[in-house]
Amino acid sequence: MKVPVNNISISDISTEQVRIPISGEISLLIGSRAGDYPSSRIQKGPVLIYRNKDLSEEGVGFGVPVLKFGHEAVFPGSRHVTAEKNRDTVVIKVDYDLNLVERMAIVGNKKIDSEAFYKIKEWFHGLHREHPGFRGILMPAFKTVSRICGVETGFDEVVSAGLVCVTYTIDLKESTVSISADISRVKKNGCSEVIILNEQGATCFDRYCDSNGISLTGEAIGTWDETSADEASFVDSRDGIKFTLKGIKGSRMFRGREFIKSRLAWSGLAYVLPPHAVHFAYCIHVGSARI
Repeated sequence: MKVPVNNISISDISTEQVRIPISGEISLLIGSRAGDYPSSRIQKGPVLIYRNKDLSEEGVGFGVPVLKFGHEAVFPGSRHVTAEKNRDTVVIKVDYDLNLVERMAIVGNKKIDSEAFYKIKEWFHGLHREHPGFRGILMPAFKTVSRICGVETGFDEVVSAGLVCVTYTIDLKESTVSISADISRVKKNGCSEVIILNEQGATCFDRYCDSNGISLTGEAIGTWDETSADEASFVDSRDGIKFTLKGIKGSRMFRGREFIKSRLAWSGLAYVLPPHAVHFAYCIHVGSARI
């Protein structure tokens, strides 16, 4: 069920989909969504809609928290949503319960529980992130080994690492989304970093540009590269849509894009925070792109 923005007055919309027009024919969609990607169990934040086209693919949307504990990342597997509309703003509050981890399995659903296996997997991904020149070799090798061994990716629920309350304040006049994350209610013992993801779809958002003058398209964007730019954007070249974030003091900003048919399809920017962070705020501007 879709709830028109003018009718947002209910206190609990956790089972609804709310579509909020923010700029011309661009809207934000907030609500439960199914999908065919391995990561579909991860709870999504607001995603972009152009006309009636969902631009998110595998991307988890805006303002989604993740905790890292050594080699393991903990994602939100459930959430509680409330919404209210003021004169020119819509305020959405989402309590993300971080209780989901990635697990690999051999075809036939035999789970791989070896800690050594996941440490090796994280080491491989570390090489992939830190040595861009080897990516053309590493990714095909990873796909080949996975295919030969019949390894599949899935996500399992675990004991919750805590709640992160994210408030999205959507300015209907300025086409901006102000995001504020309360990270004070999560497990900090053993936490190595806090990540705030801002992702949409990879085939839609195929171009990256920033205030340092960097402009990249497709695979040249890379999968996880830090940027020192004051401002960074992803652009949907086909529909002429752009979302932009700014660098925030006390955090590191990374850009990334991955596309593997039926497995990965995300483009976005992430903030990486120290494990002791308790609050983080930033703003996303969404609008038309002049290409």
